Amino acid sequence: MVSLGELVSTAGTALRPLAPFDAARTITGVHVSELDDPGRYLDGGELLLTTGIPLRSRPMDAYVDRLDAQDVGAIGIGLGEGWDDPPAALVDRCRTLGIPVFAVPDGAPFLDVSRAFWSITGRGGHDEALRTAHTHTRLVQAAAGRDPVASILRQMSQAIGGWVAWLPFGPGASLGTLHPPSLEGLLPAVRVDVERSLLRSGVEAASFVSQGSAVVAHAVTDGEHTRGALAIGAGRPLARADRQLALTASALLRLVTSPTAGARRAEGWFTALALRGDTAAARALAAVADLDLPLEFRVLVGAPDPRIFSAESDGVVVALLDPDEHPSAGSGVLSAPVTLDDVPAAAARALALHRRAPDTALVIEPESRAAGWADLLAATDPMLLRTVTSYLRHRHQAERTARELGVHRNTVRPRIAAAESLLGVTLDDPDVAAELWLAIRDRSV
Repeated sequence: MVSLGELVSTAGTALRPLAPFDAARTITGVHVSELDDPGRYLDGGELLLTTGIPLRSRPMDAYVDRLDAQDVGAIGIGLGEGWDDPPAALVDRCRTLGIPVFAVPDGAPFLDVSRAFWSITGRGGHDEALRTAHTHTRLVQAAAGRDPVASILRQMSQAIGGWVAWLPFGPGASLGTLHPPSLEGLLPAVRVDVERSLLRSGVEAASFVSQGSAVVAHAVTDGEHTRGALAIGAGRPLARADRQLALTASALLRLVTSPTAGARRAEGWFTALALRGDTAAARALAAVADLDLPLEFRVLVGAPDPRIFSAESDGVVVALLDPDEHPSAGSGVLSAPVTLDDVPAAAARALALHRRAPDTALVIEPESRAAGWADLLAATDPMLLRTVTSYLRHRHQAERTARELGVHRNTVRPRIAAAESLLGVTLDDPDVAAELWLAIRDRSV
């Protein structure tokens, strides 16, 4: 959030106050308009900048009143085009309605004000990202402590400025734990709300209001069974950073409440987190445990030889290898090199190949299957490649593809069907479409 005082300070001489203003007032954006009625294009809270040209032939009171009805954050009048001095009627009406009003001196571009706003926003986003990253690390450190569940709840509670609860499910399960202890009286009602929102609906996450707090709940599962739930609540809307932390805390609770938690090493935890797509938690764990990670990984599925970075998925051993490391096993499926963010997708592809032929010799995924697809399309029929390129660019919309290519839409569909038959895949598969689009873009088509 950007305060008006911080914006005025950062903008310097580009914003000159014409009346006293509330420095704590929040500004949601900077909007430039020369319309007679710009309020209908505002969401509320913006600083509206105008040269004031429309005000020469319009009543200023009506202009300001319409902006006040749209909850404008502040008004800035640019000097040198429509006005040489701030119009007194505008300033007086803004004072009456409590709208902060400013002058932008002659020669000072409106862009200076916009840049000041976005520089403040960027600093805030950077600071928030650092705070979130540090909290991810503290959560992982808490999970490695003597009382991991209580430590995770305490760290989460401090991070969001609210309460956090762990609610175990199953026969003989306790009521649960809530931090801070002073709010433990909320626990029975929170448990009822979480059970109704998660268990009865069968979803993995839910948002609702409980005991006056905005609540996000995440199921903590071990395959098909829900082991428990993490619930976080605050007396304010939960931000994206809060929800990211909740995902990390859920992933860690899944690990520390596992029956094999005590026997699992840091490398195994890292692998389990990476395979589930909990990348932020995996990176934080690697930093805390001082794990030496490569820039990319190969995913090895179904190999009998144990690996340091390994975990079970659907009853199959899945390991992460350095791209330069070659497995000694003679069976299994080895993926192409991928980044940590792409490990779940690579593992899913390798698991699918392993299920189709679990006992065959080692299968190695090509470095880029999509590059082969693009080459095959180009070699078979350049028009086929052009059609697929346009089809992916327009997000599978045959009408727009036909318009770009100058053909009838009934021509597009047979070409797409021919391409899918040639490649042996469907372009409706989001993984296929994304990989092929990147390969085609690399060819500069």
